[in-house]
Amino acid sequence: TTLFPTPTTSAAPTITCTDNPVGWYDSWGDYFDCAYYSRNDYDASTGTCGIIGNIFENFNTTANQACCGCGGGSKDGTVTTLFPTPAPTSAAPTI
Repeated sequence: TTLFPTPTTSAAPTITCTDNPVGWYDSWGDYFDCAYYSRNDYDASTGTCGIIGNIFENFNTTANQACCGCGGGSKDGTVTTLFPTPAPTSAAPTI
């Protein structure tokens, strides 16, 4: 027996972020999506998110709201899909 057991620690839960809405891009077109904003220096004052992240709103959302790389996105797993995959249709029966 040990008088003073070694305390155990558990890892902090991992918080993941998902760009939300999924498939978001700004009002200039689909080239300017979350990947574009995220790869261009997030900085509150000088990076892409800081300079234009609140300007080019699309789908009622700006990059700073939609993109994890800009501090937005969804951290609780709840996301909106802009372009849902259509349900498969069954083929007509052959006679």
